[in-house]
Amino acid sequence: MGAPLAVLATISILGNRPANPIATRPLAGAHVTTLGSLQSGVNGLERMALRVTPPSTPAPTAAPATPAPAPIAARPGSAHPAPAPPPPVLGVGGAAGVQFSLINQDRAANGLASLAYSASLARVAQYRAQDMLNRNYFSHYDLSTGQLAFVGLLRLWGIPYTTAGENIAWSTNPSMAGINTMFMNSPEHRANILKAAYHRVGVGVASNGVKTMVVEVFSN
Repeated sequence: MGAPLAVLATISILGNRPANPIATRPLAGAHVTTLGSLQSGVNGLERMALRVTPPSTPAPTAAPATPAPAPIAARPGSAHPAPAPPPPVLGVGGAAGVQFSLINQDRAANGLASLAYSASLARVAQYRAQDMLNRNYFSHYDLSTGQLAFVGLLRLWGIPYTTAGENIAWSTNPSMAGINTMFMNSPEHRANILKAAYHRVGVGVASNGVKTMVVEVFSN
């Protein structure tokens, strides 16, 4: 029987937005033979980082500012419309609850305060997980817009932040413990989980019975 396959990616954003998008960079040593409870597997890791600035408030006497375009909105002729937020998260349970507990266990073990669970960030994370599963892609960028998907959702749904990050993974093994071990064994994913500036997190998990998609969205 073939070994489980798992893939990871991470991104963090803070400060000022760059003039040009930043491309993904595969990390060296992405292929491994054993990752905790995932047993034998192959992992692809990538990291991106950029800076963004929340829009400034216009002066009272200034003409109304032109609204910023919704980054996640579909291009003309696209079959993928701007998404409506999924239903609110009423509690932290299931696989997402397990992953949330593991995140805070890792933070406590490293002397950091626990993260609060954010229903608004969980909406972003759940949409991202289900969208990647439904449209069969794995990227921080939205297929319809070419823009950073989770940043577009934060802005589209009016979720405030000054620093934020995203970890994404998919695996043929649905073990949250195994996926969390993979995150913590990767310096870039671990940095998001253990970042002191983050105070909130939302987790999304989607599965089609063949592979499981996990998204962690962090913010201050």
